[in-house]
Amino acid sequence: MVMAENRYNPAVIEPKWQGVWESERTWEVSNDHVRAGDGGELEKCYVLEMLPYPSGEPHVGHLKNYALGDAIAHFNRRIGRRVLHPMGYDAFGLPAENNAIKTGIPPREATERSIRAYRHWFHRWGISIDWSRELSTSEPSYYRWTQWLFLRLYERDLAYRKEAAVKWCPNDQTVLANEQVIDGRCERCGHEVEARQLEQWFFRITDYADRLLDDLELIDWPEYVKAMQRNWIGRSEGAEVTFRCEELGID
Repeated sequence: MVMAENRYNPAVIEPKWQGVWESERTWEVSNDHVRAGDGGELEKCYVLEMLPYPSGEPHVGHLKNYALGDAIAHFNRRIGRRVLHPMGYDAFGLPAENNAIKTGIPPREATERSIRAYRHWFHRWGISIDWSRELSTSEPSYYRWTQWLFLRLYERDLAYRKEAAVKWCPNDQTVLANEQVIDGRCERCGHEVEARQLEQWFFRITDYADRLLDDLELIDWPEYVKAMQRNWIGRSEGAEVTFRCEELGID
């Protein structure tokens, strides 16, 4: 008996179903309560991968990361959970700054161009994202809340200014993060890096160190992740030592 050969043709099949998902808004999740067949509420599941830096083109590393997250989202849908799988872009900071200096393109223009590329390839890859939940940290609708949060911290004396040593590149005239310094030189221009005392903002995170450490026991996280958090917080307890001078009879 001769079996009919049905070959998988991604150029035909994938655009078809991606179009269906987009037109039917398959992956969108509303804020409304949804009941299960037994009358109870469907169990909720939140799937969020690390947000990409929109400072260049998507590559195979992004596909690896978001394909894994997408598999987790699909698995939870298959077992009856209501899955929220959003997308966002970590658009502030060193990657955007470095990309603007490297290309000469204004950061907003370069960031928006990069976001369009990510959006295009996420659609092509068929990642099941709720696009009604898309955000970018460079948009005022997002950073208004980080500014609001900063003001609350400042009002409660949890944000303050003081002088501290920083790594400074005399050529680029900018402060560098640790990862931008390679063998004592600026990663960008190769100039020797200096240590300077500059006034900057700090947060009093140590005020919450004990609570953060204690509450790790209440979170259902893998133990290695908790260990990383404990090491990052870095609580240390000092020691009291008494030195006795017998000759003088004093401590």
